[in-house]
Amino acid sequence: QVGRSTESPIDFVVTDTISGNQNNDEAQITQSTISRFACRIVCDRNPPYTARIFAAGFDSSKNIFLGEKAAKWKNPDGHMDGLTTNGVLVMHPKGGFTEESKPGVWREISVCGDVYTLRETRSAQQRGKLV
Repeated sequence: QVGRSTESPIDFVVTDTISGNQNNDEAQITQSTISRFACRIVCDRNPPYTARIFAAGFDSSKNIFLGEKAAKWKNPDGHMDGLTTNGVLVMHPKGGFTEESKPGVWREISVCGDVYTLRETRSAQQRGKLV
């Protein structure tokens, strides 16, 4: 599990980076762009070694944990889905992961692992289009 929280359910703590030519002494991050409980990455240890990303955090009882401002909706199959407040974004580079690769299109991952186009703003209540 990945997020900015240092609580025990988080396996990998991530923090914001400082943009531009600022150094640590000049920069002050006033609002984080990383959710406290951002996402869970699940990898199969047996062939075909599939990796899946699920947005949202999971508490110590393994229940999904989303902030009250997070976008949420019910899918046609009746399951609830949603997006973290700050979003979990992924990008697959054009040309794969090589020295010659170029940036690809950014996408957003939902709680159920669906892939959407980006929202108008990172914290908008309206989700992007299902990809």
